[in-house]
Amino acid sequence: MMWSATRLFAGSTLVAVTVTAVVVLLLATPTARADTAPAMLVFAVQPTTTQMGTAMTPAIVVDVENSVGHPVKSYDGNVTLSYAVNPVGAAPPANNTVNAVDGVAKFSDLSFSDVGFGFELQASLQLASGQEVVSSPSHSFNIVDQLLHCQRGQACQSETVSSQGTSGFAVASQAPTPDVLTATGGGFPSLSCTSIGGVVSFTVTHRSKTVTMMLAKYLVQQVPGPGAAHFNICWGSPTPFTTKGGMTSAFNPANDEYEGLLPDCSAGGPSPCIASRNKTSAGVELITISAPPGDPHSSF
Repeated sequence: MMWSATRLFAGSTLVAVTVTAVVVLLLATPTARADTAPAMLVFAVQPTTTQMGTAMTPAIVVDVENSVGHPVKSYDGNVTLSYAVNPVGAAPPANNTVNAVDGVAKFSDLSFSDVGFGFELQASLQLASGQEVVSSPSHSFNIVDQLLHCQRGQACQSETVSSQGTSGFAVASQAPTPDVLTATGGGFPSLSCTSIGGVVSFTVTHRSKTVTMMLAKYLVQQVPGPGAAHFNICWGSPTPFTTKGGMTSAFNPANDEYEGLLPDCSAGGPSPCIASRNKTSAGVELITISAPPGDPHSSF
């Protein structure tokens, strides 16, 4: 751009001055806003142990975040939960896809049709570009046949659960705090000392329990031996225990737990242990176990 300026000075000649101005326009290169691009999925509320066929409570919550971990509140698309770890080949959970609201996906009706131990989930979403965003695995959780809320100061009892001819129920003792008793038949790997019958599990965190195991008549008849004394309990636990013969339980890396046959109970003796054995008139084998708090798996 150019313009001219003319000035007159007393006693001077006319002088014309031309001034040139240069204008520079800086054009910014457009960039995508980082806060609108989903890049991460994070479990804000993790899964918890839940009864088969019921909605998981509290509901799992997954946050949609950008590359620097800030919420993407503009995202209102689908988020899907699938198994990251599925030890028993379970079917996908029901109601596992929801629409996010302000970048938050809440799975209020998520339910499971197969029991099992050690499940892990992962969340995923599909971008318009076709790229998939996948979360890290969730915390581990179990799906059980029964979940019973035990009241403070009161004993509670599970119903009977069964697996391949082996069944059982547990009575949890009184405790000064509330607790949850879970019962499951099957849904986890067989114990290394299992030779007959299925596997059942009873979990209660703060209370000791009495477990009654029952072996069906058709299985009892398959094993020749000296009556009730022939049968024992194969026990699996996250912590070591004393086995039949006074040995320490062996660690089984395949199940990530300690396993072995249980000793008989004695005055002041170790727990878990076998309190009694007998056979009913119907030919069913009954074994009663005194068990500490925890999550044991047991079979004949």
